[in-house]
Amino acid sequence: MAHKVHLDISGEDLREGTIVDALAGRTSAIPPSAALSLLAEVDLPGVDRQRLLRDVLRNAELDPLIRAGAAQIYARVAGTASVPALLRALGDRTERVVAAVAAALGRVGTPDELAALRRLSSGGGGTFLRARAGFAEALITHRFGLTGQDVVLPPVAVLPAPTSAGALVFTGVRPGAARRDRVLSAITRDLPALDIGKHEVFEVQCGPRLLEIAVDRDFTGLEGMGRLTSRPAAPAVVVFQNQEHEDFYPGLIALSDPDGEDGVAVRLSRLSGDAVYVADGSVKGDELVLELRAVRTPGAVPVAARIRLTAGTVEISGISGSRATPAQVPRRA
Repeated sequence: MAHKVHLDISGEDLREGTIVDALAGRTSAIPPSAALSLLAEVDLPGVDRQRLLRDVLRNAELDPLIRAGAAQIYARVAGTASVPALLRALGDRTERVVAAVAAALGRVGTPDELAALRRLSSGGGGTFLRARAGFAEALITHRFGLTGQDVVLPPVAVLPAPTSAGALVFTGVRPGAARRDRVLSAITRDLPALDIGKHEVFEVQCGPRLLEIAVDRDFTGLEGMGRLTSRPAAPAVVVFQNQEHEDFYPGLIALSDPDGEDGVAVRLSRLSGDAVYVADGSVKGDELVLELRAVRTPGAVPVAARIRLTAGTVEISGISGSRATPAQVPRRA
Protein backbone atom coordinates (compact mmCIF):
# COMPACT_ATOMS: atom_id res chain seq x y z
CA MET A 1 0.00 0.00 0.00
CA ALA A 2 1.35 3.40 -0.96
CA HIS A 3 1.44 6.32 1.45
CA LYS A 4 1.73 10.00 0.75
CA VAL A 5 4.90 11.68 1.94
CA HIS A 6 4.50 14.70 4.25
CA LEU A 7 7.91 16.17 5.08
CA ASP A 8 9.16 19.70 5.61
CA ILE A 9 12.25 19.57 3.39
CA SER A 10 13.95 22.42 1.59
CA GLY A 11 14.68 22.19 -2.12
CA GLU A 12 18.41 21.94 -1.47
CA ASP A 13 17.83 18.87 0.68
CA LEU A 14 16.31 17.08 -2.32
CA ARG A 15 19.57 16.89 -4.23
CA GLU A 16 20.81 13.45 -5.23
CA GLY A 17 23.69 13.48 -2.76
CA THR A 18 21.33 14.17 0.13
CA ILE A 19 19.00 11.38 -0.96
CA VAL A 20 21.94 8.97 -1.19
CA ASP A 21 23.09 9.96 2.31
CA ALA A 22 19.54 9.53 3.63
CA LEU A 23 19.25 6.02 2.16
CA ALA A 24 22.54 5.09 3.84
CA GLY A 25 21.38 6.54 7.17
CA ARG A 26 24.06 9.25 7.16
CA THR A 27 21.73 12.19 7.76
CA SER A 28 19.02 12.91 10.29
CA ALA A 29 17.18 15.32 7.98
CA ILE A 30 15.44 12.55 6.04
CA PRO A 31 14.86 9.01 7.39
CA PRO A 32 15.84 6.22 4.93
CA SER A 33 12.22 5.08 4.56
CA ALA A 34 11.14 8.63 3.72
CA ALA A 35 13.89 8.89 1.09
CA LEU A 36 12.54 5.72 -0.53
CA SER A 37 9.01 7.14 -0.48
CA LEU A 38 10.27 10.31 -2.14
CA LEU A 39 11.84 8.26 -4.92
CA ALA A 40 8.56 6.41 -5.35
CA GLU A 41 6.24 9.39 -5.45
CA VAL A 42 8.19 12.47 -6.54
CA ASP A 43 10.14 13.26 -9.72
CA LEU A 44 13.09 15.03 -8.10
CA PRO A 45 14.95 17.60 -10.24
CA GLY A 46 18.35 16.36 -11.36
CA VAL A 47 17.84 12.91 -9.82
CA ASP A 48 17.90 9.84 -12.06
CA ARG A 49 15.50 7.76 -10.00
CA GLN A 50 15.98 4.54 -11.92
CA ARG A 51 19.77 4.63 -11.73
CA LEU A 52 19.68 5.56 -8.05
CA LEU A 53 17.27 2.73 -7.22
CA ARG A 54 19.44 0.24 -9.13
CA ASP A 55 22.46 1.42 -7.14
CA VAL A 56 20.59 0.99 -3.86
CA LEU A 57 19.40 -2.48 -4.83
CA ARG A 58 22.91 -3.80 -5.51
CA ASN A 59 24.68 -2.04 -2.62
CA ALA A 60 25.19 -4.84 -0.09
CA GLU A 61 26.34 -2.34 2.58
CA LEU A 62 22.87 -0.81 2.91
CA ASP A 63 20.12 -2.01 5.22
CA PRO A 64 18.40 -5.07 3.63
CA LEU A 65 15.00 -3.51 4.34
CA ILE A 66 15.94 -0.44 2.31
CA ARG A 67 17.27 -2.59 -0.53
CA ALA A 68 14.10 -4.71 -0.50
CA GLY A 69 11.99 -1.55 -0.66
CA ALA A 70 14.13 -0.27 -3.53
CA ALA A 71 13.36 -3.43 -5.52
CA GLN A 72 9.62 -2.83 -5.21
CA ILE A 73 9.87 0.87 -6.03
CA TYR A 74 12.24 0.28 -8.94
CA ALA A 75 9.71 -2.10 -10.52
CA ARG A 76 7.01 0.52 -9.98
CA VAL A 77 9.05 3.38 -11.47
CA ALA A 78 10.71 1.53 -14.36
CA GLY A 79 8.04 -1.05 -15.16
CA THR A 80 9.15 -3.79 -17.54
CA ALA A 81 12.49 -1.99 -18.06
CA SER A 82 13.40 -3.05 -14.52
CA VAL A 83 13.43 -6.77 -15.37
CA PRO A 84 17.15 -7.18 -16.32
CA ALA A 85 18.40 -5.58 -13.09
CA LEU A 86 15.86 -7.51 -11.03
CA LEU A 87 16.97 -10.79 -12.57
CA ARG A 88 20.57 -10.03 -11.65
CA ALA A 89 19.49 -9.23 -8.10
CA LEU A 90 18.02 -12.72 -7.68
CA GLY A 91 21.61 -13.78 -7.01
CA ASP A 92 21.87 -11.55 -3.94
CA ARG A 93 23.05 -13.19 -0.71
CA THR A 94 20.32 -11.65 1.44
CA GLU A 95 17.11 -13.69 1.35
CA ARG A 96 14.86 -10.76 2.28
CA VAL A 97 16.16 -8.81 -0.72
CA VAL A 98 15.72 -11.80 -3.04
CA ALA A 99 12.14 -12.28 -1.83
CA ALA A 100 11.34 -8.63 -2.60
CA VAL A 101 12.96 -8.94 -6.03
CA ALA A 102 10.93 -12.07 -6.78
CA ALA A 103 7.72 -10.29 -5.77
CA ALA A 104 8.61 -7.36 -8.02
CA LEU A 105 9.23 -9.71 -10.95
CA GLY A 106 5.76 -11.15 -10.46
CA ARG A 107 4.29 -7.71 -11.09
CA VAL A 108 6.39 -6.70 -14.11
CA GLY A 109 7.95 -9.90 -15.44
CA THR A 110 7.10 -12.05 -18.44
CA PRO A 111 6.98 -15.83 -19.01
CA ASP A 112 10.72 -15.64 -19.69
CA GLU A 113 11.28 -15.14 -15.95
CA LEU A 114 9.24 -18.16 -14.82
CA ALA A 115 12.18 -20.57 -14.78
CA ALA A 116 14.21 -18.35 -12.45
CA LEU A 117 11.24 -17.89 -10.11
CA ARG A 118 10.51 -21.63 -10.13
CA ARG A 119 14.04 -22.38 -8.99
CA LEU A 120 13.39 -20.18 -5.96
CA SER A 121 9.89 -21.45 -5.17
CA SER A 122 11.01 -25.08 -5.26
CA GLY A 123 14.52 -24.55 -3.89
CA GLY A 124 16.07 -24.74 -0.47
CA GLY A 125 15.36 -21.19 0.67
CA GLY A 126 13.18 -20.20 3.59
CA THR A 127 9.39 -20.44 3.67
CA PHE A 128 8.98 -16.69 3.15
CA LEU A 129 11.17 -16.67 0.02
CA ARG A 130 9.49 -19.73 -1.47
CA ALA A 131 6.04 -18.22 -0.88
CA ARG A 132 6.94 -14.89 -2.51
CA ALA A 133 8.52 -16.61 -5.51
CA GLY A 134 5.56 -18.97 -5.85
CA PHE A 135 3.07 -16.10 -5.87
CA ALA A 136 5.22 -14.25 -8.42
CA GLU A 137 5.00 -17.36 -10.63
CA ALA A 138 1.23 -17.36 -10.20
CA LEU A 139 0.95 -13.67 -11.08
CA ILE A 140 2.85 -14.08 -14.33
CA THR A 141 1.02 -17.28 -15.23
CA HIS A 142 -2.38 -15.67 -14.69
CA ARG A 143 -1.53 -12.30 -16.21
CA PHE A 144 -0.47 -14.02 -19.43
CA GLY A 145 -3.12 -16.75 -19.35
CA LEU A 146 -0.59 -19.58 -19.54
CA THR A 147 -1.82 -23.15 -19.42
CA GLY A 148 0.15 -26.23 -18.40
CA GLN A 149 2.37 -24.40 -15.90
CA ASP A 150 1.41 -26.45 -12.83
CA VAL A 151 1.65 -23.49 -10.44
CA VAL A 152 0.60 -24.62 -6.97
CA LEU A 153 -0.31 -22.00 -4.38
CA PRO A 154 -0.38 -22.92 -0.68
CA PRO A 155 -3.66 -24.55 0.43
CA VAL A 156 -5.92 -22.43 2.60
CA ALA A 157 -8.51 -23.17 5.26
CA VAL A 158 -11.89 -21.51 4.80
CA LEU A 159 -13.95 -20.04 7.62
CA PRO A 160 -17.49 -21.42 8.00
CA ALA A 161 -20.30 -19.22 6.81
CA PRO A 162 -21.71 -16.86 9.47
CA THR A 163 -25.11 -17.72 10.91
CA SER A 164 -26.61 -14.23 10.53
CA ALA A 165 -29.71 -13.94 8.41
CA GLY A 166 -30.81 -11.31 5.93
CA ALA A 167 -28.25 -10.85 3.17
CA LEU A 168 -27.91 -7.36 1.76
CA VAL A 169 -27.46 -6.68 -1.95
CA PHE A 170 -24.94 -4.10 -3.19
CA THR A 171 -24.96 -3.26 -6.89
CA GLY A 172 -21.94 -1.67 -8.50
CA VAL A 173 -22.25 1.69 -10.20
CA ARG A 174 -19.75 3.36 -12.49
CA PRO A 175 -17.86 6.16 -10.72
CA GLY A 176 -17.28 9.57 -12.26
CA ALA A 177 -14.39 10.03 -14.67
CA ALA A 178 -12.12 11.70 -12.11
CA ARG A 179 -12.53 8.93 -9.52
CA ARG A 180 -12.17 6.26 -12.20
CA ASP A 181 -8.87 7.80 -13.32
CA ARG A 182 -7.59 7.88 -9.73
CA VAL A 183 -8.47 4.22 -9.25
CA LEU A 184 -6.75 3.14 -12.45
CA SER A 185 -3.72 5.28 -11.63
CA ALA A 186 -3.44 3.54 -8.26
CA ILE A 187 -3.46 0.15 -9.99
CA THR A 188 -0.76 1.25 -12.43
CA ARG A 189 1.42 2.43 -9.55
CA ASP A 190 1.66 -1.03 -7.98
CA LEU A 191 0.87 -3.25 -10.99
CA PRO A 192 2.50 -1.38 -13.87
CA ALA A 193 2.31 -4.29 -16.31
CA LEU A 194 -1.51 -4.46 -16.26
CA ASP A 195 -3.25 -2.89 -19.24
CA ILE A 196 -5.62 -0.59 -17.38
CA GLY A 197 -7.06 0.67 -20.67
CA LYS A 198 -9.07 -2.56 -20.80
CA HIS A 199 -10.53 -2.25 -17.30
CA GLU A 200 -14.03 -1.13 -16.38
CA VAL A 201 -14.42 0.27 -12.86
CA PHE A 202 -17.44 -0.47 -10.67
CA GLU A 203 -18.01 1.22 -7.32
CA VAL A 204 -19.66 -0.83 -4.58
CA GLN A 205 -20.51 0.45 -1.11
CA CYS A 206 -20.37 -2.67 1.08
CA GLY A 207 -21.50 -1.46 4.48
CA PRO A 208 -18.97 1.12 5.74
CA ARG A 209 -16.35 0.20 3.13
CA LEU A 210 -16.18 1.61 -0.38
CA LEU A 211 -14.84 -0.84 -2.93
CA GLU A 212 -13.63 0.04 -6.39
CA ILE A 213 -13.57 -3.10 -8.54
CA ALA A 214 -11.63 -2.88 -11.79
CA VAL A 215 -12.73 -5.68 -14.15
CA ASP A 216 -10.77 -6.56 -17.29
CA ARG A 217 -13.21 -6.38 -20.22
CA ASP A 218 -11.41 -9.33 -21.84
CA PHE A 219 -13.21 -11.51 -19.28
CA THR A 220 -16.76 -10.18 -19.63
CA GLY A 221 -19.42 -10.98 -22.18
CA LEU A 222 -19.89 -14.33 -23.88
CA GLU A 223 -16.36 -14.56 -25.29
CA GLY A 224 -14.79 -13.35 -22.06
CA MET A 225 -16.58 -15.97 -20.00
CA GLY A 226 -15.23 -18.56 -22.38
CA ARG A 227 -11.71 -17.37 -21.60
CA LEU A 228 -12.35 -17.71 -17.86
CA THR A 229 -13.36 -21.36 -18.26
CA SER A 230 -10.42 -22.25 -20.50
CA ARG A 231 -7.28 -20.69 -18.99
CA PRO A 232 -5.82 -18.94 -15.92
CA ALA A 233 -6.61 -15.24 -15.69
CA ALA A 234 -6.24 -12.12 -13.56
CA PRO A 235 -9.70 -10.71 -14.27
CA ALA A 236 -10.08 -8.08 -11.54
CA VAL A 237 -8.39 -5.86 -8.99
CA VAL A 238 -10.13 -4.61 -5.85
CA VAL A 239 -9.06 -1.10 -4.87
CA PHE A 240 -9.56 0.41 -1.41
CA GLN A 241 -9.47 4.02 -0.25
CA ASN A 242 -7.15 5.17 2.52
CA GLN A 243 -9.48 6.93 4.94
CA GLU A 244 -6.72 9.18 6.29
CA HIS A 245 -5.38 10.56 3.01
CA GLU A 246 -8.30 9.60 0.71
CA ASP A 247 -5.92 8.13 -1.84
CA PHE A 248 -6.56 4.75 -3.44
CA TYR A 249 -4.46 1.59 -3.38
CA PRO A 250 -4.93 -1.89 -4.88
CA GLY A 251 -5.77 -4.14 -1.94
CA LEU A 252 -6.63 -7.44 -3.63
CA ILE A 253 -5.98 -9.10 -6.97
CA ALA A 254 -8.21 -11.88 -8.29
CA LEU A 255 -6.53 -14.92 -9.84
CA SER A 256 -8.91 -17.38 -11.51
CA ASP A 257 -8.56 -20.91 -12.86
CA PRO A 258 -10.92 -23.17 -14.81
CA ASP A 259 -12.68 -25.72 -12.61
CA GLY A 260 -14.44 -28.36 -14.66
CA GLU A 261 -16.43 -27.72 -17.81
CA ASP A 262 -18.12 -24.45 -16.84
CA GLY A 263 -16.64 -23.82 -13.41
CA VAL A 264 -14.28 -21.12 -12.20
CA ALA A 265 -12.21 -21.03 -9.00
CA VAL A 266 -10.97 -17.66 -7.76
CA ARG A 267 -8.45 -16.66 -5.11
CA LEU A 268 -8.43 -13.04 -3.93
CA SER A 269 -5.02 -12.21 -2.47
CA ARG A 270 -3.15 -9.20 -1.22
CA LEU A 271 -0.32 -8.12 -3.50
CA SER A 272 2.01 -9.81 -1.02
CA GLY A 273 0.42 -13.12 -1.99
CA ASP A 274 -1.53 -13.68 1.24
CA ALA A 275 -4.94 -15.16 0.39
CA VAL A 276 -7.94 -13.33 1.89
CA TYR A 277 -10.96 -14.83 0.10
CA VAL A 278 -11.63 -17.83 -2.12
CA ALA A 279 -14.62 -18.33 -4.37
CA ASP A 280 -15.98 -20.88 -6.78
CA GLY A 281 -18.85 -20.77 -9.19
CA SER A 282 -19.97 -21.34 -12.72
CA VAL A 283 -20.53 -19.54 -16.00
CA LYS A 284 -23.92 -19.48 -17.66
CA GLY A 285 -23.88 -17.69 -20.97
CA ASP A 286 -22.42 -14.24 -20.37
CA GLU A 287 -22.84 -14.36 -16.58
CA LEU A 288 -20.49 -15.55 -13.81
CA VAL A 289 -21.87 -16.32 -10.35
CA LEU A 290 -19.39 -16.97 -7.51
CA GLU A 291 -19.88 -18.08 -3.91
CA LEU A 292 -17.21 -16.41 -1.77
CA ARG A 293 -15.81 -17.32 1.67
CA ALA A 294 -13.13 -15.79 3.88
CA VAL A 295 -9.81 -17.55 4.41
CA ARG A 296 -8.95 -18.52 7.98
CA THR A 297 -6.23 -16.06 9.00
CA PRO A 298 -5.70 -14.04 12.21
CA GLY A 299 -8.17 -11.15 12.26
CA ALA A 300 -10.37 -12.56 9.50
CA VAL A 301 -14.14 -12.24 9.86
CA PRO A 302 -16.45 -14.98 8.51
CA VAL A 303 -18.05 -13.91 5.24
CA ALA A 304 -20.55 -15.56 2.91
CA ALA A 305 -21.15 -13.62 -0.29
CA ARG A 306 -22.47 -14.14 -3.77
CA ILE A 307 -20.89 -12.21 -6.62
CA ARG A 308 -22.66 -11.84 -9.94
CA LEU A 309 -20.66 -10.46 -12.86
CA THR A 310 -21.96 -9.57 -16.31
CA ALA A 311 -20.60 -7.29 -19.02
CA GLY A 312 -22.26 -4.29 -17.41
CA THR A 313 -22.85 -5.14 -13.76
CA VAL A 314 -21.10 -6.26 -10.59
CA GLU A 315 -23.55 -7.30 -7.90
CA ILE A 316 -22.53 -8.46 -4.41
CA SER A 317 -24.88 -9.87 -1.78
CA GLY A 318 -23.93 -11.48 1.47
CA ILE A 319 -23.51 -11.49 5.20
CA SER A 320 -20.54 -11.27 7.55
CA GLY A 321 -19.90 -12.27 11.11
CA SER A 322 -18.81 -9.97 13.91
CA ARG A 323 -16.08 -12.02 15.59
CA ALA A 324 -12.59 -12.04 14.13
CA THR A 325 -10.43 -15.15 14.05
CA PRO A 326 -7.95 -14.97 16.95
CA ALA A 327 -4.25 -15.34 16.36
CA GLN A 328 -2.76 -18.67 17.30
CA VAL A 329 -0.52 -18.61 20.36
CA PRO A 330 2.40 -21.06 20.23
CA ARG A 331 2.03 -23.79 22.80
CA ARG A 332 4.88 -24.65 25.15
CA ALA A 333 6.33 -28.08 24.74
